[in-house]
Formats: sequence, structure tokens, C-alpha cells
Amino acid sequence: METKIEKVLKILEEEIVAAEGCTEPIALSYAAAKARRILGAIPNKVDVFLSGNIIKNVKSVTIPNSEGMIGIEPAIAMGMHSWK
Repeated sequence: METKIEKVLKILEEEIVAAEGCTEPIALSYAAAKARRILGAIPNKVDVFLSGNIIKNVKSVTIPNSEGMIGIEPAIAMGMHSWK
């Protein structure tokens, strides 16, 4: 017979999974894509000013459709190269 702790651990093992994307990297990609569209070209340099919370969240999740990339730079690069 399972103890309460074993039941709780079993539930946690089934329910806790790694995050697979969130709004922060998508927001960076969107802003970069919009900037490229407004500029009409990919800029040579991009400076971003972010809150600590956004930095923390972008560095801890996988960017959707990126083959596993994580971070600020890939999120911005994907946005810069995605707008047509």
C-alpha cells in the first residue's frame, strides 16, 4: 500500500514538466520583427532594455519552433529574420 508521501511524489512526477515556451520570448521576437518591418532592413546592432523578470523568463524557457534554442539573442534573431 502506498503511503501519502509516495502518492504525492507520484503525482508530482506525472504533473511537473519543463516549460516549453512562454510569452516573453515571443514578445521579443514580435518586437524585433516589427522593428525590422519599420526599418525596412535587418539592423547591424540591436540594443534591448528589459526588466529582470523578462530576462529571467526568457533565459529559462525554450523558444517555440526554434529546435530547442533558449535566450534573448535567439528570440530577437528569429523575429528579425521572420518578417516578410
